[in-house]
Amino acid sequence: MAHYHDSAERFYNSGDYSQAATLCDYALKSLLSADRSSMKSEELDYYDKLIASICRLRLQSSYKLYPKKTESDFPLVFNDRVEKWLVYYTGPGKVHFEKWLARSGSYISMFREVLRDENLPDELACVPIIESGVYPFAVSRAQAVGLWQFVQPTGAIFGLTRNHWYDERRDPVKSTKAAARMLKELREKFGDWYLALAAYNGGHNRVAAAVRKQGTDNFWDLYLPKETEDYVPKIIAAAIIMKDPLVFGFSDGANDYLEYDTVEVYGPVDFKLAARCVGVSEKDIIALNPEVSRQCTPPDMIPYPLKLPAGKSAAFIKKFSKLDDSDKYLSTKELGAREHKSVVYRVRRGDNLSTIARKHKVSVTKLKQWNHIARGDLIYPGQKLKIYR
Repeated sequence: MAHYHDSAERFYNSGDYSQAATLCDYALKSLLSADRSSMKSEELDYYDKLIASICRLRLQSSYKLYPKKTESDFPLVFNDRVEKWLVYYTGPGKVHFEKWLARSGSYISMFREVLRDENLPDELACVPIIESGVYPFAVSRAQAVGLWQFVQPTGAIFGLTRNHWYDERRDPVKSTKAAARMLKELREKFGDWYLALAAYNGGHNRVAAAVRKQGTDNFWDLYLPKETEDYVPKIIAAAIIMKDPLVFGFSDGANDYLEYDTVEVYGPVDFKLAARCVGVSEKDIIALNPEVSRQCTPPDMIPYPLKLPAGKSAAFIKKFSKLDDSDKYLSTKELGAREHKSVVYRVRRGDNLSTIARKHKVSVTKLKQWNHIARGDLIYPGQKLKIYR
């Protein structure tokens, strides 16, 4: 493939950027289809360096062919830190990125539509790829939730409601709109997309303090926590791949957007019943309504827009309308059983409240309240803790 690279470089230096880009594409398609597992260490080293060099040349050719039109465009800088993640996502980490990219096909069109409504760049649609792997049910160790990984206080600031029955941080559309507003605010505060993204990941105050103390507003010159230093290059690498996934050896799933019907229901409908009415599994209904926490539409939000597989609304209405009201909606007793579901956990040696809370996806504060732990975080092996879900 080196001859493709050398030829592309000659065309680039002579000003034929179109031909240079074409040759780079040929080289990348061949290189990214190669079997890395059969390569020796020195071959892998040469392979990675060649890919990095071709990627850099491909981007330079694109910049010459399609110069950025406005100052507000998201800048796709290519440097060693971006190259590191581009090589990883197209090499050792390709299996993970393929999975994230496949999931993104369900949402990417919606992400871009919401971002455009806020006059934000399309590249920000890559944030959920890095944040959550485009998984609405994702929960981080810091209890950040959903596609855009909102912690509870930040979600509340941007209008995302959470209670026993639903968590709007898992709602794809509502959380995307909240993230767009948050990113827009951060961009206005910092005047730079890289700093805005660093603040989205590491916190506004931390990034603002780093800028002030270190005397620079250049993201690449700032010393920040490693996670935040890697976060921005990861998003840039993802954005580069998303611009032309086929060139980097990925399938283009951008058109596999999630389609669904919506029907309004006027009481708490069990997802199992909804699934039976339309002939799908309960998992399918849960996947379309990730914000719902108790496998039924919330009793405190009526009417509720229940999402169903595309083309299934008529079948649902036909079957559901024939049921008696007592069969359509969950009774007070049935709701009570869901509202007070709890488990009892026996403390083991080495446990602490933080690890137990993280395991059961609850807060330490709630765990202490439920079990009347008043003195510090003192627990002991064999102690029984009640945990409400």
